[in-house]
Amino acid sequence: MEHVRLPDPRLAVDGRPLGCTSRLAYAGAYQLTIWTIVPELAAELHSSYLGHPDGRTAVAHLQLRPGEPPATVAGERPGTELPVREARRLCLYDHLAALRQLIADATGQRVAVDVADEALELVDVA
Repeated sequence: MEHVRLPDPRLAVDGRPLGCTSRLAYAGAYQLTIWTIVPELAAELHSSYLGHPDGRTAVAHLQLRPGEPPATVAGERPGTELPVREARRLCLYDHLAALRQLIADATGQRVAVDVADEALELVDVA
């Protein structure tokens, strides 16, 4: 399984920038894993996507925060809504939305996440 470091998302908590790193890995056309680590909060989000556009896409998010037990949130979406092979950037958007919620829950503050165009391009071709 190969992995690629993505350009870092721009993460801000109540307007204050917070460093983080993201990577992606894949094991074929229909599987993608993206993970982001936020060192200052010791928080991690690991998201996996498995699906086919003619079927359903399984989505699982593993959330890690200090003082909390690991939490896994899983579900399915229509394959046409979240096509792993054809539009991986949609998986990245989904991952970053889950990251925003994880950090908002951890801090109780307003959180913004922006993704670099280079990351969108890279996730589609990696």
